[in-house]
Amino acid sequence: MAEEKKLNIFQKIQRARVELQKRDIKKTGLNKYSGYKYFELGDFLPHVNEICDSLGLYTEFKYGEELAFLYVIDCDNPDVRREWSTPVKIPALKGCSDIQAIGGSQTFARRYLYMMAFEIAETDLVDNVEVDEEKAAGEQKIGTVHLNVMKKLIEETETEINSFLRYADVKKLEDIKNKDYPELLKLLEKKKNDNKKKIEAEKARKKKEEEENKNRVSEEDLPL
Repeated sequence: MAEEKKLNIFQKIQRARVELQKRDIKKTGLNKYSGYKYFELGDFLPHVNEICDSLGLYTEFKYGEELAFLYVIDCDNPDVRREWSTPVKIPALKGCSDIQAIGGSQTFARRYLYMMAFEIAETDLVDNVEVDEEKAAGEQKIGTVHLNVMKKLIEETETEINSFLRYADVKKLEDIKNKDYPELLKLLEKKKNDNKKKIEAEKARKKKEEEENKNRVSEEDLPL
């Protein structure tokens, strides 16, 4: 009986996304002011954990002062992982202590990162915010943290800056608006991911070529 071929991390994550789409996940969050529903972290996280467990994936959330990270790790090859990140900010909320504000920021970051990693579609990502305030915030230019994240990705992916600016329809990175940031960030992360896969494929090709050359030399050394 032929041995079943193991999936790599990209195949596992994609399969997890497809399996998650098949689940009948209900939105339990409700923005009472605007009257729309949204996904709470608890709506989809149990499904994600179950699917990841069946596919051999491990997820880990890390929260820092400026950035939050979600790592998806291949349990069959723990050195292989995928990473998602988002800037974080602790809001000043009336009637909440500092630790409550931090907890709220962590929960939102986790929800956002899991939705990014597992392609969970939702019309409204921001809850408990007035519609006019949301629109105004989207029209504002990105802050320093967002800007640094984007600069780093542009450098890592060797993206031609002028082409990127034309695509973003801005004259400089500082002019990018908050509403356009998620799409541009996703674009750069996809390019980073594609570049990584090309590098890995090239390494595999060279390794195979070296092995074939070694085998050829060994055959030539055999006595006639």
